[in-house]
Amino acid sequence: MRDLVPDPALELLRIQRSRLADRLRPPWWYLPGAVTVWGLIFASPFSSGYLPRGGYWAITVAAVAAAFLLQWGLDRVTGMKVGSRPLRVLRDGLFYYRPGRSVLTVMLVLSLAALAAESSLIHGHQLASAIAVAVLAVAAQAALQLARLRAIRAALRDGGELA
Repeated sequence: MRDLVPDPALELLRIQRSRLADRLRPPWWYLPGAVTVWGLIFASPFSSGYLPRGGYWAITVAAVAAAFLLQWGLDRVTGMKVGSRPLRVLRDGLFYYRPGRSVLTVMLVLSLAALAAESSLIHGHQLASAIAVAVLAVAAQAALQLARLRAIRAALRDGGELA
């Protein structure tokens, strides 16, 4: 019977994966940035009746630009790209991870439902209810964003399916 001595190479791999997972902690500015991006996204239905013509596009461009800057900053701070692509190593040494894709699906469905609800409430002249929906959607999206990063960290630590 073989001794149950742990393999040093496997132990080193476990330590490296744990350190990599620790690097995926979002910096202090990530959550306020995510809240700002989602706030801009959920503010767009209000532009139809309350902003001058072209306000919708200004909000959309600002949200897209802020989202790209936020993702770029997270990629640079952590050294990993946490997009929705399968696992692969890029030329610059960054990684893509697939865990958390189910959270992305929930985020998309929640966004579409909240935007539809906001639009119908605004057209029904229920502004206070539309604002409440927007605030709740922003809070839910921020929580889901953090849940997605937690899922990726857990997959890194556990050595689970990454591709």
